[in-house]
Amino acid sequence: MTSYLSPCSSRTVGLPLCALVVAMASPSAFGKNQAGTVFNEQFLNIGGDQPSADLSVFSFGNRVLPGTYTVDTVLNDSNIGQNEVRFNKQADDAQDATPCLTPALLDDWGVKTSVFPALANSSPETCVDLGKVIAQATVSYDPGNQRLFLSIPQAALKRSARGAISPDRWDKGINAAMLDYQLSFSRYDGNNLRGNTVSPVQQNVFDNTSAPNKLERDTYFGGLRGGFNIDDWRFRHFSTYNRSLDGQGRWQAINTYLQRDIASIRGQLLIGDGNTPGNFFDSVQFRGVQVSSDDAMLPDSQQGYAPTIRGVAQTNARVEVRQNGYLIYSTYVAPGPFVLDDLYPTSSSGDLEVIITESDGRETRYAQAFSAVPTLLREGTWRYSATAGQYRSGYGSSRGKERPSLVQGTLARGLAQDFSIYGGTILADKYQSALSGVGKNLRSFGALSLDISHARTTDRDDQTFNGQSLRFLYAKTFEKTNTNFRVAGYRYSTSDYRTLQEAVQMQDMLDGRPFNNRRNELRFELAQSLGQWGTLHTSARQQSYWNSNSRDRLVQIGYSGSYQKLNFNLFYNHSTNLDAASNRQLMLTLSIPLGDTRASAQYMVMKDNNDQLVQQASVYGSALDDNRLTYNVTGDDSNQSGTSSSANMSYLSSIGRLDLGRSQGRGYGQTTVGMAGGVLVHGDGLTLSQPLGETIALAQAPKANDVGFEIRPGVRTDKSGDAVIPNLSPYRVNRLALLTGDLGDEVEVKNAALDVVPTRGAVVKAKFATSVGYRLMMTLTNKDGSPLPFGSKIENELGQEVGIVGPEGQAFVTGAGEKGKLRVVWGRNEKDQCTLAYQLPKEESSKPIRELNEQCG
Repeated sequence: MTSYLSPCSSRTVGLPLCALVVAMASPSAFGKNQAGTVFNEQFLNIGGDQPSADLSVFSFGNRVLPGTYTVDTVLNDSNIGQNEVRFNKQADDAQDATPCLTPALLDDWGVKTSVFPALANSSPETCVDLGKVIAQATVSYDPGNQRLFLSIPQAALKRSARGAISPDRWDKGINAAMLDYQLSFSRYDGNNLRGNTVSPVQQNVFDNTSAPNKLERDTYFGGLRGGFNIDDWRFRHFSTYNRSLDGQGRWQAINTYLQRDIASIRGQLLIGDGNTPGNFFDSVQFRGVQVSSDDAMLPDSQQGYAPTIRGVAQTNARVEVRQNGYLIYSTYVAPGPFVLDDLYPTSSSGDLEVIITESDGRETRYAQAFSAVPTLLREGTWRYSATAGQYRSGYGSSRGKERPSLVQGTLARGLAQDFSIYGGTILADKYQSALSGVGKNLRSFGALSLDISHARTTDRDDQTFNGQSLRFLYAKTFEKTNTNFRVAGYRYSTSDYRTLQEAVQMQDMLDGRPFNNRRNELRFELAQSLGQWGTLHTSARQQSYWNSNSRDRLVQIGYSGSYQKLNFNLFYNHSTNLDAASNRQLMLTLSIPLGDTRASAQYMVMKDNNDQLVQQASVYGSALDDNRLTYNVTGDDSNQSGTSSSANMSYLSSIGRLDLGRSQGRGYGQTTVGMAGGVLVHGDGLTLSQPLGETIALAQAPKANDVGFEIRPGVRTDKSGDAVIPNLSPYRVNRLALLTGDLGDEVEVKNAALDVVPTRGAVVKAKFATSVGYRLMMTLTNKDGSPLPFGSKIENELGQEVGIVGPEGQAFVTGAGEKGKLRVVWGRNEKDQCTLAYQLPKEESSKPIRELNEQCG
């Protein structure tokens, strides 16, 4: 039987009356004194002759009654999810019910049940005393927040990385079909569109039109991503339609694939269209079969790279790891050698300070040098991929040489001593390549990876090109100056080296036309903190080519900071593409919030290399209760193209997103309308939604329509109580919480928050237990017409406590049906209770609280 909390719980209606009763207790009634609190019942007789019930039920404050509750479990200060836990009545009726911790539950929570005889020899559903079975283990329960706290020594827990979520908790979801869509329409008008972003070909359409004064052209775009889920399999298809300013429309199939996860190898199987990994070779599109590791399946602490920390504790010691002054890790270890290999990877590297504090207060400190680069893996970690299929390209070709068959495999392994090794090969028609490399944490000198690849390419005239490419990556943080080299790298390729993309392009070149393949590449990213003066960041990339003196170049330098409420940003951008003119921009942006509103004002001034000076002022912000409406109004002035203005709005509803925009300049205008949303077909019907994303949840709260969700702007339940929650994180705990203020006067929910752990691409069902009932203000009397005793408990036909009797027999009852029976209890004997049957009168207008006068027999 599922039982509800006491009426004194913060999650149950009827708090005013309950608070009135508890207020008569001394302050110690809210403490943890197991001796209980004695109420002076004579206070009830002040001001009149008021009968009272047996108030010993309140002797221990907020009572926990026997039953099964959904609780949030917290183990050693880490939330490990929600569980159904049974609470059993104790021999002493004055005590709260206590949680029944079974060997099965403890095993799920990571306890080494096999090494404790009292757990190993008991049946999985036997209740055990945790403190007696495991020394120094404790358990406590917070009934107000329904949280179960466990403290268990690390030695009694199974070894698992921080952030690990057992595959047993992964939810593959339900069978369903879905459609994600994006539709947009643009109308251009006027006779001067050169200020707009159109291509020269599109501009000629306007220049050569027969319309003498006004031009008008419409463009359309549609993106459709549909598919279905059956068991572990996910089928998806994505295609687009585009009609541009030249009036030509084109459908294009982007990809079609069948996918499922393989938990045993922490990987994904894909059949159809996909992309090869881009961590070693350049990523390419293919059509075929691929098996590859999925880093999202790893715990948070196992993704990316972080060093393995080793040390020795002399007692039960606390180990802290700090970086740049911040505590990033803390745990307790048993005496003897220990290994910490589950640090969370950090986006900025820097030396780690390890502090071992013994139980007697002694401290041992040392530094662990650490810098991270993309090609470093943790010790014992694998990263792999195997692909077989046909090369794909979105560019057409008359000869069809752009689709060679290919096989690609990559493998990487994290080794001891902070080494990582990796390698791979590509075998394709007229192209073969192999790569090998090594990564190393050089401790105080940073981190470095170095790899070399060899490629053999045969052109359509059977001429062979053999070449090599050398690449290194480096990262380092200088803590004293707060300087962070996120990554610095260099790559050099000989004249006959080709990547797979370059080899395919070369097959399609016209005779006599020079082919420009990459020669060298230099890139780096640098971030410099200036403390209260802001942050300076810069990134640069330059790539040169054989048979050409031109270069691709990108340099970006930014400085940002704030003064009181004023935010400022200075940005410089310089880009050059192969055989194209360079583009330089210098921009200053100032922004400030407008009072206590959710709006801000912004001023921007920009100068480019064509001596164009643009000044722009805008107001942007959000509106409505959950920020589901966003807007931006902008006006600008250019010394070359004159003045222009624009306004944009985006609205998120429960069935999709609507975008509207209008821009107007000298001789031209543009109006845009966009819609995006999703459709989910499932066993219980059809549900419309916002854009779905990859992984979603179907939330069901029966009979609770138009109810919102926390941190989900615009998402609300439909008439059936269903809602789609888009964009969940696969293999992670996603918390879905109803906005209980939207439930209305007649809907009750047992648990307003649920945790789900979906697999990639899943449609998981999150069902909230709701019930429809009325709120009643009842005046209850005995057979002789006297009010029922103050403090009497009121139970429904299921034995669930639904209210409590207050002064003069008044009681507030929740979750009541149109008719039913109630039992009122004010003592421990059979005579100290009575039952009553009620039926609500029909009313034309429903009131939030219905009033009834009933006699209890």
